[in-house]
Amino acid sequence: MRITQSTLARLGIAQLNDQRSRLARTQEQAATGLRINRPSDDPVDYRTVLFLKDASSQTSRFLRSIDLARVRIQTTESALSGAEEAMSRARALAVSARNSTNQNPGAADALKTQVSELFDEVLSYANVRAPGGGYVFSGLASDSPSFSVTGDFGPGATPTVTFTGEASAIEVEIDEGVLIEVTRDGEAAFQGSNDSFAALSRLWTAIDTGDGDEIGAAMTDIENAREQLVLERTILGSSDLKADSFEERLRLQEQNLATQVSFLEDADAFEVYSDLTAQEAALQAALQVNARLLQPTLLDYI
Repeated sequence: MRITQSTLARLGIAQLNDQRSRLARTQEQAATGLRINRPSDDPVDYRTVLFLKDASSQTSRFLRSIDLARVRIQTTESALSGAEEAMSRARALAVSARNSTNQNPGAADALKTQVSELFDEVLSYANVRAPGGGYVFSGLASDSPSFSVTGDFGPGATPTVTFTGEASAIEVEIDEGVLIEVTRDGEAAFQGSNDSFAALSRLWTAIDTGDGDEIGAAMTDIENAREQLVLERTILGSSDLKADSFEERLRLQEQNLATQVSFLEDADAFEVYSDLTAQEAALQAALQVNARLLQPTLLDYI
């Protein structure tokens, strides 16, 4: 086979292009810090990295859901706690009213005023709104107030409270197929088997009429309603604990996924910069060799 000048030129240019391509890939790895920048760099590992990144994205989504769920849980728990404390104070008023003897009208009016204020306070807790704007005890109908009230305290009359939300709790997915309740059913919490509003109204009427036996009965209703609120807080607390447990596991999972992605995708800085130096030197040597090979012409032999 006769090697001509054009053959040498083609071979030299091909080798230079190949060397430049290798140098360009190494420069890209040095610039991005990544070993895999496109599927052709490593098809198998590239697909694995895509799978790991998708899993990491899902994990991050669940962690964001837990953060949002915790805000709703804290708002709901705070409202139940406040209502429970109000009912405890109402029970103390009932004890005071029952133990009072020869109570003058002024004292009775003061107690009734305090009971009506506690009634309004419990109602405000029942209609509490989450930071996002929804009513936490309205269930899926969170755009509407949970309870509405008609009427006022007065001789022979007490307010009527009606549940206007939806009797359900909001659920949030914190992992694949894992749901937790972040609110409570408002009707079950504030009315249900033990109606907080009815108990307070009963106490107000009993104080107004001076009926000691009725005050005692109202005190029992108030205590039952308070215990009902405590139970709702306990159930909600289990959701909070479950969220904490899953958050810890998901954060560990997120770290493990990031480590695996880094192992497959990241370039070894020492190796990359060593290769970069070597390939730059190799390209310069190739340029010099080709310059020498392609330099002779027919005029050099005349």
